[in-house]
Amino acid sequence: MKTRGYVHHFITSFIFMSAAAIALKGFFAPENTALLLLDTGLLSAMYVDPIAFALPLSLSICAMLAFYELVSLVPVVVCFALYTVLSGIAIQQGLNIDCACNLPGSLESIVYREIEPQFFMFLIITMMAGALHLFNTRRPMQTTAHTA
Repeated sequence: MKTRGYVHHFITSFIFMSAAAIALKGFFAPENTALLLLDTGLLSAMYVDPIAFALPLSLSICAMLAFYELVSLVPVVVCFALYTVLSGIAIQQGLNIDCACNLPGSLESIVYREIEPQFFMFLIITMMAGALHLFNTRRPMQTTAHTA
């Protein structure tokens, strides 16, 4: 992806590094996403594991396609928005409230302790990726064609 200036380069790199970090976390710890999908009641238990694997896979594929300029940043923004909505629904249902019913160190305790900061991080990344997409589409790069 072509960048203009240091700030544009920094924001673009930040978006792609965030996508890589979220995808790696999803590949190495899919049980976190699966727990959120299961406890929010968005999916039945039969579809939780395939969707928990498909979310980071789709994010990494969309980020690679956007990096090589085969598609715009819209699919990456949509993938970030899916993670944001999932965390937001969990917070809205009150899953982040510590009721002392989860054992310390258990998967539920770890996931729900991190859900609120994770939601705000996803929200900021989604807004930055959307703003970057708008900036890229409103101000296209001017390239000169070489004529021989």
